[in-house]
Amino acid sequence: MTTTHEPPKRSRSVTRERLLDAAAEVFAARGFAGASVEEVCERAGFTRGAFYSNFATKTELVLALLDREEAVLLDRMSTAVAAATALPDPLVHVVERVFELAPFADQAYSLRAELSLLAVRDPALASPYRAARRAFRDRFVPFLEQGVRAAGLRLLVAPDDALDTLEALFEASARAAILAGEDLNARDSLAHRMLPVILRALTEPTGG
Repeated sequence: MTTTHEPPKRSRSVTRERLLDAAAEVFAARGFAGASVEEVCERAGFTRGAFYSNFATKTELVLALLDREEAVLLDRMSTAVAAATALPDPLVHVVERVFELAPFADQAYSLRAELSLLAVRDPALASPYRAARRAFRDRFVPFLEQGVRAAGLRLLVAPDDALDTLEALFEASARAAILAGEDLNARDSLAHRMLPVILRALTEPTGG
């Protein structure tokens, strides 16, 4: 008797990741407003049914994409801090390790910038946007405090204020690089030059 083996069912997580990959490409090329669910599905090779079994709306898709990009960024920064804190002058080495990992991409910056503008313009998007940003902060602040302590330092300002300052630096640096057609992770970028300066201004030695 011959047994027929059916192909394994595609996992929900794989489908979700492929939709996120496709959305990143489509949004980068066409923007949030110009992109359609149909185009994302076509790029991913799925039907609309597959899309709506994973995301209720296009906005939810973008928020999930941003959450994924920020998780990758956080993981790379965590790796950089872990490699640098045992070295002399850890703040300088943290900067070097961060930029060796090339964590900043124009596609991710464009998505964050576009969604923030949409949230400002559309009150219906403001609440989910704030929730997504709060979730990122809840993950990032403990990491920031741990990294500062590992370097033998303490923050002189509230962690949220430190995060706002660092985000402002990276956004300004990314925007300038994109407009100039330059590498966001270049060693002469604004973020690379100013990150150690700002970190020193925001911290002091724990014995001070």
